[in-house]
Amino acid sequence: MNSIRNTEPWWLCLQRHRFPRQWAVGLAFWLCLAAGSTSAVGQDKLSGEATSPTYEQVQQVLTTYCAGCHNNSDREGDLSLVSFESTMAGKPDEEIIFPGKPDASKLFQVISGAAEPKMPPEDEKQISTEAIELIRRWILSGATGPVKSAHNIDIPEIRPAKSHYVTAACLAHETKIALGMLGKVELRDRRSDQLLWQVGTAGKVNSLRVAPNRNALIVGSGRTGLDGQILVVDLSTGNLLQQLNGHSDAVYCASMSPDGNWIASGSYDRKVIMWNVHTGQPQHTLTGHNGAIYDLDFSPSSEILGTASADQTIKLWHVPSGKRLDTLGQPGGEMACVRFSPNGQAVFGAGADRQIRKWQILSTDRPMINPMLHATYAHEADVLQLEFVGNELIASASKDRTVRLWRTNTLESAGQLSQLSDDPVALLPSQDSRLLAVELGGTVHELAIDKPGVIEVSSGHAELAGPPTTSTTGSLLTNYQEHEPNDSSATAMLLSLPATVQGNIKPAVRDREDIDLYRFTAQKGSQWIFEVSTDRNVSRLDSAIEILDSDGRAVLRTRMQALRESYFTFRGKDSSTSDDFRLHQWEDMELDEYLYSNGEITKLWMYPRGPDSGFKVYPGSGSRYTYFGSTPITHALGESAFVVRELASGEPRLSNGLPVFPVYFENDDDPLRRAGPDSWLDFVAPQSGDYFVRLRDARGFGGDDFSYTLSARVPQPDFAIEVSGNRMDMPIGSGREWQVKATRLDGLDAPISIHLQGLPVGFLATNPLIIEAGQEIALGTIFATQAAAVRPQTSLNAEQLADADSIVASNKSTPGEATDSAPLSAIPAQAGTQSADPASIRLIAECQLANRKIVHELEQTLDIRLTEKNEVQLELVDARDASQPLTELNIRPGQTVRARVIVQRHGAKGPISFGKEDSGRNLPHGAFVDNIGLSGLLIPEPESEREFFITAAPKVSPGRRQFHLRTESKGNATSCPIWLNVLADSDTKLTAELPDGE
Repeated sequence: MNSIRNTEPWWLCLQRHRFPRQWAVGLAFWLCLAAGSTSAVGQDKLSGEATSPTYEQVQQVLTTYCAGCHNNSDREGDLSLVSFESTMAGKPDEEIIFPGKPDASKLFQVISGAAEPKMPPEDEKQISTEAIELIRRWILSGATGPVKSAHNIDIPEIRPAKSHYVTAACLAHETKIALGMLGKVELRDRRSDQLLWQVGTAGKVNSLRVAPNRNALIVGSGRTGLDGQILVVDLSTGNLLQQLNGHSDAVYCASMSPDGNWIASGSYDRKVIMWNVHTGQPQHTLTGHNGAIYDLDFSPSSEILGTASADQTIKLWHVPSGKRLDTLGQPGGEMACVRFSPNGQAVFGAGADRQIRKWQILSTDRPMINPMLHATYAHEADVLQLEFVGNELIASASKDRTVRLWRTNTLESAGQLSQLSDDPVALLPSQDSRLLAVELGGTVHELAIDKPGVIEVSSGHAELAGPPTTSTTGSLLTNYQEHEPNDSSATAMLLSLPATVQGNIKPAVRDREDIDLYRFTAQKGSQWIFEVSTDRNVSRLDSAIEILDSDGRAVLRTRMQALRESYFTFRGKDSSTSDDFRLHQWEDMELDEYLYSNGEITKLWMYPRGPDSGFKVYPGSGSRYTYFGSTPITHALGESAFVVRELASGEPRLSNGLPVFPVYFENDDDPLRRAGPDSWLDFVAPQSGDYFVRLRDARGFGGDDFSYTLSARVPQPDFAIEVSGNRMDMPIGSGREWQVKATRLDGLDAPISIHLQGLPVGFLATNPLIIEAGQEIALGTIFATQAAAVRPQTSLNAEQLADADSIVASNKSTPGEATDSAPLSAIPAQAGTQSADPASIRLIAECQLANRKIVHELEQTLDIRLTEKNEVQLELVDARDASQPLTELNIRPGQTVRARVIVQRHGAKGPISFGKEDSGRNLPHGAFVDNIGLSGLLIPEPESEREFFITAAPKVSPGRRQFHLRTESKGNATSCPIWLNVLADSDTKLTAELPDGE
């Protein structure tokens, strides 16, 4: 059947079906209207827009494309678009929205491209055309506000779990413990677990601290992204005493100051609020952190607040003023905890970089640099908790689920207390010599704390400086001639020590390495030195020796525990260089720490002297030394390096995620670099029995011209002194520098004193001149005062000498005691001048060992003669009062003090330089002039004075030492010697301090 298409209009159909024409027309109108409305609705749904856009829709667009830069924290362009209020407020000097006028509104202009700059920037994700049109129609419709507050978050109702994780805890009383969970705080009896009271909170409890009077509990909690809450709860009843609201996100930490006047709270919103306890109102809002505030702590004095943040810093704040005192930026990860020491002199911090750090507190009421004293890798994962246990120990807990103890003075390990079964949320010291560790699951562990023992750590070659335990019948060495075969334990030559062997490395078969083995017997604790010497003119041997036990295995010398990891930056190092060791995270390193890299062990001697420099390692100049018999080698850029310490015999390794390196009795090249490629090895027998010394060529070569002499002898600690600059011509009012350099033998490491005998009246000298323990060089000065113009040897000047004795130190006083002298300006000029005959000063060198004193009278003398010279002269004066000549300075380890140098140019042109990193002459090891800049310490023309700063590293030991300055101008004149007194913590007097802001 054929279908016939009906082509007549639909309204005619309505007429044929007996609908009146007017009805048809009216129905058509309404159907068309409905069709148009349906089409419009469908179009709106496709575009995601409502007929009248709401602010909630606009906010979604602004949050997606704009709020990353224009928020309350960054406010790029002084504009925030995170809320209706801030959007309508616009910029401080410009409105960006005019309701009803989109074309006049700056917001619409920049997002549509009608005005510059086009936003978002071209390299950012662009706003769609539909979204731009949405914003245009919102402004056109009047830019109405939100229907409900943007901060009212719809939180779905979730059925509570049967049990909650413990998220915070504190010891409210010796028998009561407070536990924080999601939405509540419970106080329970420690013994019976009886619930004493319960308090509800908003959101998860993140922090619990007891008030200093132990009558109240400070609770930190809040709802993520909504608000933070601090509650002060009565400990005895559980009643709410105070509620503090002010954060826009959850509070992670809250604590009351020891004096009870302040509550500090830190939040995920990156703010710290200081609340006045008495008024309940915010006193200060501390901003500056760029991450969440995870922990905070008050100093015992309530004057300083420390805050630990996700921005990898700890900041110190002055509580009364809210002023920031310092930012401790050395950490390499988020900081999770911060604690002040009980005496308030140090602050400790730890976090995601697995390290515990200790800083000395110097800034109490004004900004200062607070030096880091120690840093150590403590755990194999993030450190979550730190708590003091008495004054000598600090406990740490980590994500690796261990609890460990550390000595507060050095951050050395005092042992591991426990291996937990879950993540720790709190460490709670109790008064019964126990430490409570609370786990996330609610388990509370009671850990007993024993008094830490003392671990003695040896210091490499210094072990030989004690009395030898080797028993010998004489000092003569038995001579042997090497004979083959001797390359196995069965054929090894037997030596009776002490002995020397003449030998040659020559393989019996071509292309086969020759090894010479010698057997000897040693008693436990006996000390021997094995050294290989060659005639460089006839022998090509590059020797390497090692000690084996009776089974032919290498003998363990010691173990080196890695404390911090690093690597070489900027460039590598050859096998000789002792300067410019650029290391990653060098700020965590301290002087005299051992540095291990690929088997070589060196020791840090001097800090980097600016951004374009690195560490100097021992001895500070020339070829570098190595320790524990290790051999100097080349290191590549990026090669791993570790700060290490020696583990005592039987001491367990530290489980900090870093390796322990075994070190054996072996050596390739002399560690002190005196014998070139020849070997030198000190050996202390760990047990009584037979041992082997194995000798070979380090490259595996051999032949007729590989001869050697092997010596095995008892160590004889001694020293030799070389004097330079000992002939001095100087005018009145100037000084001259002289130097001594010690060659230490067989492990001698003790201080060496050089005493001056026969110093003429009128001269001030560094006396005694002391070469510090482990150092090689000391610098002294002899300074001629006006009284030196009088010859003490002649009776002609006896009356003048009597006057001079009242001005300068007499021969009966301590030689060189500069502090007994009058100001140089007060010394009257004498009529005569010194004769041309020089005065000779004898030098006596002494070194005190445990069992004897070594005394050497040096062949060289100091010969001084007065001359008439026109040269730069200098004087050190008090930094605050230039009319007061300086005689001494007081300083503490880790502190900086200041002084001033004044020069008389006497016609000298140009800048007057005093040197660079060596400008502080003869300062104690670890003390240095700190403001040298790139050009060193200098006085530019035409100035005649300069302030300078002296800093003492934390490792500088208390004591007294003379130093001076020296010009690099013609004559190299020096100042008179000045005493630098390094004070112990118990000493309080300081004669010079940093100015405000330094």
